[in-house]
Amino acid sequence: MSFRWISLAFAFAVGLGLCLPRPAARAQGPDGAEAAYRLALQHKQAGRAAQALRAAEEAIRIRPDHAAAHFTAGALHRQAGRLLEALVHFERVIEIEPNDAAGQRMVGSVLARLDRCEEAIAPLRRATQLDDDEVSAWGNLGACLRRAGRLEEAITAYRTGLRHVPNDPDLLNNLAVALRQAGREQEAVEALQAALARDPDNASFNINLATIYRRMRRWEDAARHYEAGLARDREETGAIFDLAYCYEQLSRPQDAIRAYRRYLERVRDRDPDAAARAEERLIGLGAE
Repeated sequence: MSFRWISLAFAFAVGLGLCLPRPAARAQGPDGAEAAYRLALQHKQAGRAAQALRAAEEAIRIRPDHAAAHFTAGALHRQAGRLLEALVHFERVIEIEPNDAAGQRMVGSVLARLDRCEEAIAPLRRATQLDDDEVSAWGNLGACLRRAGRLEEAITAYRTGLRHVPNDPDLLNNLAVALRQAGREQEAVEALQAALARDPDNASFNINLATIYRRMRRWEDAARHYEAGLARDREETGAIFDLAYCYEQLSRPQDAIRAYRRYLERVRDRDPDAAARAEERLIGLGAE
């Protein structure tokens, strides 16, 4: 299938300390743990990730149950792509504070990125119970349910999230993913139309809607949204082929030829099978 679905981005934020701490290396005792943690936040805000991590680890050494320091260390590991290390710290957060919504959300998001979606569902669901206005928790919960093949539960999660965060365009887009997979194409169209009403220039939303219209053989609508999406995201190669096919169905052979040639230029050197498919379509259209 030659389209892509946008996925929700995961995000986190940590508050900043108000006072200047002593250096973490000199910190001792409970107050020293807090000073080291605040220093970690200062380093993190300034973009000094290595120093921030050392200070957070110092806070944890002094006070192993410092949940905020564990969260900061987890966030720094996650930012650097060290997901297993991040998971250890986020799991420690929810051991210390089981009702910490951000900790539950981050455990779930890291598990999802590790392709451990079945494990991610419980903490993500708990996160939505603790903070029902957090868009990323609803998005990740729905995505994990969908990837686990639990489509109706995913649809319910997205719709529930939209009740708490009305008209969020990313949740609407992801709801459309699940609806399309469930064969409920008209409902998927309605969800994407609502998403585009709030973010009309979003290339992915346009291409996603075009893909559904193409499956429904609504060629003119599909072509219009492929054109809109490709005008904003010229790197979406697969959509170029699909647009060319729509032009064929609309009896616009010259437009189809131009689109297939554009597609061919992009895939010729990296995907011989795709190139051969485009060349076959061009021959069928009588292109020289």
